[in-house]
Amino acid sequence: MINVFLLCGGPSSEHDISLRSALNISKSLNKNKYDTKLVYINKEGCFSKPFNIIETKDEFDLVKDTNKNVAGSIAEFLQVLKDYSPENTIIIPAIHGTYGEDGTIQGFLDCIRFPYIGNGLLSSALCMDKVTTNDIFEKNNLSQAKYLYTYKEGFDDEFMQRCIDEIDLPLIVKPSANGSSVGVSKVENKDELKEAIAEALKYDQKVLVEELIDGQEIEIAVIGQGNNLDASAPAAYITNHKFLDYDAKYFDSKTIAQIPYEMEESYKNKAKEFAKDCYRAAGCEGFARVDIFYTKDHKFFINEINTFPGFTPTSFFARLAMDMYDESFDYVIDKLIEDGFRRFK
Repeated sequence: MINVFLLCGGPSSEHDISLRSALNISKSLNKNKYDTKLVYINKEGCFSKPFNIIETKDEFDLVKDTNKNVAGSIAEFLQVLKDYSPENTIIIPAIHGTYGEDGTIQGFLDCIRFPYIGNGLLSSALCMDKVTTNDIFEKNNLSQAKYLYTYKEGFDDEFMQRCIDEIDLPLIVKPSANGSSVGVSKVENKDELKEAIAEALKYDQKVLVEELIDGQEIEIAVIGQGNNLDASAPAAYITNHKFLDYDAKYFDSKTIAQIPYEMEESYKNKAKEFAKDCYRAAGCEGFARVDIFYTKDHKFFINEINTFPGFTPTSFFARLAMDMYDESFDYVIDKLIEDGFRRFK
């Protein structure tokens, strides 16, 4: 029997999506193969006591109280872990965004020497910071939007004018380190640019301003490491929104998920290879979802890499991985767990 600790929640804007992912994962773990405990992490970073999988359709049933502070709750979690062997125990850090995808939890797990699924500290931290990732893509000659960035201290009229002069309107403004398109805006003029940067600074101290790429955003699941990579067919959300924002992804009933995205086979294969190149450039390992813009003249531009994408029933990563292997979600989870143990050893 393999012991699994499934972490969920966390202090990020994607807290609720994490709960949905964890609930879906917990339902898919084979009870004859895995002894699974869930650990809820609240928005302040406090860990709950590990608890058994519960039969529920409501992800908020995973929310648990803790009477400890952050340090005390983590100490309590470590007290539980000390009775488990890393040889047959693995952590699933189903936490999206800050704390879960920025290398924080990965560094913690590295320190206590327990295996976990997904990307390690370095690739998680790199991909969480969109400015840093853009710099890496540029160094590797991977096509992407023109971009500039600023910290709060550099947010002034001169910077905004540079964005307009060097990139041109319209522009996309986003926090450098955030997920699920939270804090992202499309702007058409300088006044909107000022408002958008101020909004993005609510979520991060660094703001990225990018050229608007006129194309369809496609998403590709990539699993593996180095040259041993599997890439799925692309998928896409078809929406009437100005861009694929948080509401379009999760709440607009008019948004259509197209799996696979309709495109010629030759371009589909080029998209897969481009996704693999971006994944390798960022040092990814385990799995990730690579988001790419596909233009009408059949060009590809990397947008970003999500190192722990959504695992909800409607999330693209899980559905793409199942289609890629023509297997159930249980199979995908098994594969990721096996990979986590392999890399630990």
